[in-house]
Amino acid sequence: MSLSLEIFILGILSEGHSHPYEIKKTILKNLSDEENLKIKDGTLYYRFDTLLKKELIQKVEVVREANRPDKTMYAITDKGREVLKEDIYKSFKNFSNIKTVYSSILFLKHVDLQIVMFLVQEAIEKVKKQREQLINESAAEWWESRETEIDYGKKEDYHFVKNHFNEAIDFNLAGLEKFLAFLKQKQ
Repeated sequence: MSLSLEIFILGILSEGHSHPYEIKKTILKNLSDEENLKIKDGTLYYRFDTLLKKELIQKVEVVREANRPDKTMYAITDKGREVLKEDIYKSFKNFSNIKTVYSSILFLKHVDLQIVMFLVQEAIEKVKKQREQLINESAAEWWESRETEIDYGKKEDYHFVKNHFNEAIDFNLAGLEKFLAFLKQKQ
């Protein structure tokens, strides 16, 4: 799953203080149906260190319990709140597939929905343009233009890839259109 860990961490911390392990549990609990979701502790703690160095989060408390490791509690800073908004907008502006915006969708209450709707509409137009280019480019033209680039495989292989790519575009387009309708209902 393409989950923006930074957006998720900042989004959770915008709700209140937390520590890395609790955030990891929250991610896994809320997105447990995603079979490819794996967050390694090293990756998570590295991301916290990075956010701390950028002054997007701050340490607020160290909780000590008997026979347990210390828990460092973190809070989001004002700078972190601004970066959260920017990152959410950026995820929609740089849309590549619907999974890349999952974490942004979870924290929409921190951004202006009008701006998000505009960015989603732009993404829809971009995906439609990709789809139209793919449909308009005949297989023969595509194959001939790339014969020197592809010195292995068969035309059938190309057709399989092209068809799969077309299906992925259709899936993303449908997802964006549903999401835009969802945003309009939220207003």
